[in-house]
Amino acid sequence: MRTMTKPAMLALLLAGSALTPAAAQNARTETVHFQRGTSGTTIEGKITGDQSVRYSIGVSAGQTMDVQLDTDNASSYFNITAPGASEALYNGSISGNATSFVVPSSGNYIVDVYLMRNAARRGETANYDLTLYVENAAKSAPTAPRPQAPDTSSAAPSQLDTSQMPRFCAGEASAEYGVRPQDITVNMAFQSGNRFVTQGNFDRDGNTTFFNCWFGLDGTFQSLN
Repeated sequence: MRTMTKPAMLALLLAGSALTPAAAQNARTETVHFQRGTSGTTIEGKITGDQSVRYSIGVSAGQTMDVQLDTDNASSYFNITAPGASEALYNGSISGNATSFVVPSSGNYIVDVYLMRNAARRGETANYDLTLYVENAAKSAPTAPRPQAPDTSSAAPSQLDTSQMPRFCAGEASAEYGVRPQDITVNMAFQSGNRFVTQGNFDRDGNTTFFNCWFGLDGTFQSLN
């Protein structure tokens, strides 16, 4: 039986700690609200070093919740923690940056986006898109107006530019057809006459559905057909 020397043990411990999440020394919490009539949203974000963002989203037992993180840093992941829990329900660094699960109990779930300790120590940055989708969220939403979502990168409909129109269109199509945003393909916007249009499609039950989203030249959403 070999005895591990103290230097070897120290090296092993340091290697292991590099693969753990960075301590949440610089964390902020944001509450997620979907726009009325939609069941999902995509949030653009950025973290550097030991920063993390805790997205709080209220869901009901029995709903299906989808979470997907698209990031430009391979050391960036997300965890999901249930209400009142001390340990993560889902650990992205172990299971990957996409999941779909049935919500076990009602309450506010936390989706925590972070950098692993090794990347945080080097001061690396992660630019990411976090997509959240909750089945039937639009149907169960209250009729009272919702507060503005905390994602400051999302402009109001009257302020949309052509780069934002495809994502807005995907959200409208998701609510209209009951399809998850990540299952919808939307092309870049282009000008057609005195309007802008984005063309999209999705597959369901072996059939492809095509649709167009129309916007005014001032960036206001007009119609989906």
